[in-house]
Amino acid sequence: MLWTVLLASSAMLVFMARSVVTGQIPFTGDLLHFHYPLRDFYARALAAGHRFDWLPGLFGGFYVVGEGQLGGYHPLHWLLYRALPLDRAFAIELVIAYPLLFAGVWLWLRRRCGAAPAAFGAMASTFCGFTLVHGTHPNMVGVLAHVPWLLWALDGIASRAAASLDVRGTSLVGLLLGSQLLLGHPQAVWFTGLICAAYAAHLMTTGESARWPVLASLTAGALLGLAIGGVQVLATLDAVAHSIRPDTAGFATQYSLRPLYLLQLLHPYLFWGRLARWNEVTEAPDEYGVYGGGVVLMLAAWWLARQCTTRPRDRFTLQLGGFAALALWMATGSYGKLYYLQTWLPLVGQFRAPLRYMVLAQWSLAVLGALALAHLMRRERADERASLVVAWAVVMLAAVSALWLPARGDDQVAKWAGPLMLALSATLLTLAARGMRTAVPALVLLAAADLALYGLNGVVTWQDFLTRQQAIGFLDTNSFLPRAGENRLLRGNYPNLYLLANHRLVDGYVAIPPSRQLDYHQPNALRVAQVEYAHADFFKGAPVPEATEARDRGWFRVPGALPRVRLVTDARVSASPATDIAQVDVARTALVTRELRLSETVAGSARIVADAPGDIALDVDAPAAQLLVVSESFDEGWRATIDDAPVAVERVNGDFLGAVVPAGAHEVRLQFRPVHLAVGRYVSFTGLVFGLLLLWMSRRTVARRP
Repeated sequence: MLWTVLLASSAMLVFMARSVVTGQIPFTGDLLHFHYPLRDFYARALAAGHRFDWLPGLFGGFYVVGEGQLGGYHPLHWLLYRALPLDRAFAIELVIAYPLLFAGVWLWLRRRCGAAPAAFGAMASTFCGFTLVHGTHPNMVGVLAHVPWLLWALDGIASRAAASLDVRGTSLVGLLLGSQLLLGHPQAVWFTGLICAAYAAHLMTTGESARWPVLASLTAGALLGLAIGGVQVLATLDAVAHSIRPDTAGFATQYSLRPLYLLQLLHPYLFWGRLARWNEVTEAPDEYGVYGGGVVLMLAAWWLARQCTTRPRDRFTLQLGGFAALALWMATGSYGKLYYLQTWLPLVGQFRAPLRYMVLAQWSLAVLGALALAHLMRRERADERASLVVAWAVVMLAAVSALWLPARGDDQVAKWAGPLMLALSATLLTLAARGMRTAVPALVLLAAADLALYGLNGVVTWQDFLTRQQAIGFLDTNSFLPRAGENRLLRGNYPNLYLLANHRLVDGYVAIPPSRQLDYHQPNALRVAQVEYAHADFFKGAPVPEATEARDRGWFRVPGALPRVRLVTDARVSASPATDIAQVDVARTALVTRELRLSETVAGSARIVADAPGDIALDVDAPAAQLLVVSESFDEGWRATIDDAPVAVERVNGDFLGAVVPAGAHEVRLQFRPVHLAVGRYVSFTGLVFGLLLLWMSRRTVARRP
């Protein structure tokens, strides 16, 4: 059976990874409109030898590392995008987490249930509905792929039963957690913490000898991992502190799973009314794909029922069942109310999409399915009638609910797909329980076909691919926009794709958007932001500023866009730039936060000598002390020097940079160099070296043991 699982899993993985060979990119959701444009910038910055912390193309300049989902400081990302062409590196990043997840689950489970059932559990968790649907979030899947390896490390700590601290386990936990933090999906790290805490509690109750080494090693490893991921942690904390991301309970409970939709565990297609490509339906965004497989559900239900009717009961099985039930309850979010407890917690209370807790439930069911399969493969003689009644009761529940809930549209295949799959699973399970040898491989093949049909055929992430030039062809601006990089655009909706054509935007689509002081519906705000073209989608029904020239497809030209760099002689203190910007002549006057001593004379000249991400060099010639204004977003991490001497950076016009320059010709340099980023790099490097040293020392210690 092991080879059956491996061949089925390899076939699915090859199908997912075909873009590695073709060099195409997925045409769907966040992959095309969020992740790919950011990695395009990342790859170009690495190739040019530039720093990648600051992205000039979004929000008039944006702390992209703080946003987190680029994962720029992860060694694997750095190697991929530095060594390979962008499209191939992106294709590898999209799929590399899946074989790592499979291998980790197999390695962890094989001690508990044997190699072949462990492979089945690995297949069920790797290709479950949640994991495949969230292929649109590769950094989330990448973080979650570390989870089984952490559980394997905890098993090793418990088995070695060290006196106090297990050095090898501590180093493994630290390196794995640090890798997760550097990938930059805090919610997935939170899920990891919950899983590891629950499993550590289980291990600590199995025997007195394993209790304190597990707790001590897990705690020390968590601290080491926090140090290794320090550069990303500090950057993300800074970004959150300067973000407009809501922190209300209403925001946190978005994408709550309606309890009725739990029937999706029985009916993969009933609510959406289509058998194939189900998530193209408007009412079914990717987040709601919660089907984990009919065979897996049937095996898990049967195994739980069997444990409840036999002695002795397997405590691990019952704990897994309780964990899955709790995860389902959390997934209901605002409907089940339990999720509100999380909203009271600092930091993690800002995570939204409660239904993502489905990953904990689906993985728990996958492990239960592996345990059930291990029992079936042993072909032990026992009275299975009571537990098989529960299995067939699940089939009846699916059939009754199919009659009660009509499918959307006229697709009767979608309506009865779930009950038919469960009935076939129950039939094979019954035959396997009665000793038929061929029933177990048939269950495995049925499970693989079910997962592939739902997750690979139905999810557009693994279906639609295009070339980079085709993606750029979707832009509606090629015929009339100015040369890329000269002035900025204001697009609305999901504008990141314009980065591929080297355009710079004042808006953007990210998870942690930066706070802004100006209202960019106002003409003067658009002028100081260097906006030359704006789109009606940004205004969403609000009055569009007067334009001198309308264009096709909702675009219009904004008159009077100011230069990217300029000198002004008048600076006025303003506590409300959004209001005051409309009252001044922005070509001559700048709004600042404190009194500046400027000389009222003719404005001097300023020109850009070099303009790299987060590093702008200028030549300035001022007849007197004047204010240099740069239309790059203000951040406390910016540093300024004039003729290599440091000077203060000013917040100008609410959202932009400035510095007072004295009379004469000068070389000015603006660099994005946050202190916390430098500290984070040092802490991460030190933690990584220390973790690797601990791992090397532990291997030598193990090798010397008799």
